Order: sequence, then structure tokens, then C-alpha cells
Amino acid sequence: MKKLLLLIILISIGGYLFLHGCPGSGEAADQEGAEEQAQNGTRLSSTSDIGLYDVDGGGTNYAFTYNGEEFRTMYLYDCWTIYDSYKITKKHDQKIICQALIDEHPVHGADLESYRTAEDMAYEWRQHNIAYKYLPEDNPWRTHAANVDLDPQDQGRTIEEIYEDRTGQEIDLKEKVKEKVKESIEDGTIFEKVRQYVFH
Repeated sequence: MKKLLLLIILISIGGYLFLHGCPGSGEAADQEGAEEQAQNGTRLSSTSDIGLYDVDGGGTNYAFTYNGEEFRTMYLYDCWTIYDSYKITKKHDQKIICQALIDEHPVHGADLESYRTAEDMAYEWRQHNIAYKYLPEDNPWRTHAANVDLDPQDQGRTIEEIYEDRTGQEIDLKEKVKEKVKESIEDGTIFEKVRQYVFH
């Protein structure tokens, strides 16, 4: 009974942290980033680590390297698009990549006066990753979610808000998360994930 209760608590905490991110700001955020890098396999410590470069010198087509793989990215006025962004899941690394992009070309905030930060761009990126992970494979918006487009329009919005704006339909991703957790309990993969979380 105690093991089942522990499992339920860990699943609840893990689901909350995945959907909402971990709290942290200032020095605490820096410490969180350093700990994540040391313990959870993050790969980046500075913007230079990705080697962002302008592919053809036109200020539009860029590329960078992450975990040995080259990623394409495109800048069109006030919008960065990162192709196959779903493959990059570490919050700390997403922030560093976003900082490298805005160092090259800043993007306005939703008010069109301020500028977006690496933190809020990484938040939008995580929203796309959540959609990619939990939307059914036959949902056409899942394909769109594979590539994040970081523009003023979606600053600070949840995936539910973005999805409803784009499709006119509501979606409850919390239900999708519950379905995935149920599937992973039934096929046994959740126990390996909990074991890794507790003992690593």
C-alpha cells in the first residue's frame, strides 16, 4: 500500500512539474540549471556551445548543433522557427538556445514594445513539446508542434490557449497526460521511470 501511495505521489509531482515547469528565479534558477546540467544530462553551459551560425549569410537561415545533431532554424521578422524542436527537452538547454537566438535577432513581446526573454521563449517551446508528446498521432496540429515558432503572439500562453486560437477547438491536455500515465502503468514502463527518478 505504501509503494502504491508513493507511486501516486511521484506521478502527481512529475505530471505537475512537466506541465508547469519547476519554480526558480535569480540565483536559485542558476543553481537549478547547474544541478540539472550535472545530474540530468543537460549539455549546455553557454550560448557558444551550440555554434549558431548563419548558413548562407542572408540573416534568415541558421543552424546550430545540439547533442551531436545539427538543427535548422529560420528567422523571419519577429519570429524564430526551430525545426524538430521536440527533440530538445531540457529546460536549461532550451533557455540557452533561446538566448543565442535573441542575441542574434531579438523578438518583440506580445505588446510589440518590449522584447521576449530566453525564459519566456523556452516556456513557449515547452508548450509545443507538451502538445507534440500528448496529442494523438493523427491530430494534424501535432505535426505543427514538432517545430516551435517563437513570435510575439504566443508569449506567455499555455498550449491549450494556443491550440484553441489556431484550431477553434478546446483541448484538455491534463486528460491526455492521465491517459499516457495509465498506459505506462499498464505496460510497466512507469515503474522503470519511477525507479530512475528515485534512485538516480
